[in-house]
Amino acid sequence: MKKALLIVGAVLAVIILLAGGFVVYNYVRIQRGDLVKWDNQWYTKEELAKKFPPQVYEVEAKNTPEEVYADFCQALLANDTDKALSYIVEKNRDEYRKAFEDKTKLENWVKKLPEKITKENEYRNFAYYDINMGTKMKNTVSFIKNQVGFWEIDRI
Repeated sequence: MKKALLIVGAVLAVIILLAGGFVVYNYVRIQRGDLVKWDNQWYTKEELAKKFPPQVYEVEAKNTPEEVYADFCQALLANDTDKALSYIVEKNRDEYRKAFEDKTKLENWVKKLPEKITKENEYRNFAYYDINMGTKMKNTVSFIKNQVGFWEIDRI
């Protein structure tokens, strides 16, 4: 009986030491920045970089936000929603695809879109333009420059 208690105690001591070592090891990784908590989940630097690529990168622009907006509007006027969706950031396309399904709302919205937009702010890969939709509220269209250098609509 004493021998069994001694073995159980030794196993528990090893488990406690391993758990303590694991906690200390992860604490050190957190302090060094090798382990990062983002959106209530823990990531290594590599996992975080893969899941959330850097938003700030230096690349020469191959078009302008004004050109993207004009092409987007032209595609909507031609009733080519697939082409219009190609000017929107990929992560938001499904949301806009669903919005474009209501043809009546889309038609009314397209009629309100102004020809020109006014630049408010541009910083590196982000640009914000004022879009006068004829409402009392301020309306903004935001653009993101992708890693290849093409501006795309983020929100309109």
